[in-house]
Amino acid sequence: GMKRLVGDLLTLSKIQNPEFEFDKEPVSLVQIFEDAIKSARILGENKHITINFKSNDEYCFMLGDYDRLRQLFLIILDNAVKFSHENSEINVDLQKEEKLTITIQDYGIGIEEEMIPNIFDKFYRSKLRMNEKGSGLGLVIAKEITLKHDGNIDVFSEVGKGTKFTLIFDSIEAPED
Repeated sequence: GMKRLVGDLLTLSKIQNPEFEFDKEPVSLVQIFEDAIKSARILGENKHITINFKSNDEYCFMLGDYDRLRQLFLIILDNAVKFSHENSEINVDLQKEEKLTITIQDYGIGIEEEMIPNIFDKFYRSKLRMNEKGSGLGLVIAKEITLKHDGNIDVFSEVGKGTKFTLIFDSIEAPED
């Protein structure tokens, strides 16, 4: 409703401000995902959606703002749940190489090719029924949070086959205790 829209607008205007800096510290993406997935599983419960998680590194450390990164991944997971069919899966994969690469893949309805460039635009909402409750700002916020972490966000989708978000961030060495 309106309250959520206002909240999302405030978040967005705050983080879009070039002066605004996140408090960044070493954070484990594995830990953030475990946290975000816990919430997303609740969202997906009534559709019986399984969220699978794997990582090739125990921690996947980066420099970031824990709460904002959690919000970013929750936005994408929430979308994945929304567009997935009942009894389907969402696969989350973290790969640490020179950079950290995150893929979040759903096997839902997909996004039409001509729509893809618009999904990160303010107030863009597909005409889909699943989207009528959103503020149309989720992915805009997700993109801003990614950019503020010097990251990269991309989406690949095939109608009827599903959607895959890929995010890339700089990795850091594990902090010394």
